[in-house]
Amino acid sequence: MDAYFLDTSALFKRYRPEEGSAAVEALFNQQAARFISEITLLEVLSNLRRLVDVDKIVTPEEFDTLRATFLKDIADENLEVVRLTSTIIVKSLVIASQRYITPIDAIQLATAVSMAETPVFVCADQKLLRLATEEGLEVLDVSRDVPAEK
Repeated sequence: MDAYFLDTSALFKRYRPEEGSAAVEALFNQQAARFISEITLLEVLSNLRRLVDVDKIVTPEEFDTLRATFLKDIADENLEVVRLTSTIIVKSLVIASQRYITPIDAIQLATAVSMAETPVFVCADQKLLRLATEEGLEVLDVSRDVPAEK
């Protein structure tokens, strides 16, 4: 079975339609293992809340629905959460010591690299896609690519 690691920039497109949403939805329609970092839980919820409080494009009621949909994906095991461990933190420190990368992106990348079965790194952030490639990961750019049906 194929394994995919979804960065927040890609996963968020499942809950807010935008460029790349069709590619993310195609991943969810496949028989595949889909992983996220534990830090993604906070990132997605924070970004959903930003739509209410900062961007003012979502109502509090819509936020509640989006949050419930995201948490249901976790509960229904549509996404498997990879625990944040000291090994991942150490790997993120190594990555951040080699080149400039935001702390959250370093954790995302370190999580994917640390997995026993190397996943396809799914992302919409061009810099992070490049860094993932440099780390030896196969990548899927949801803003440009639609995953092939397996």
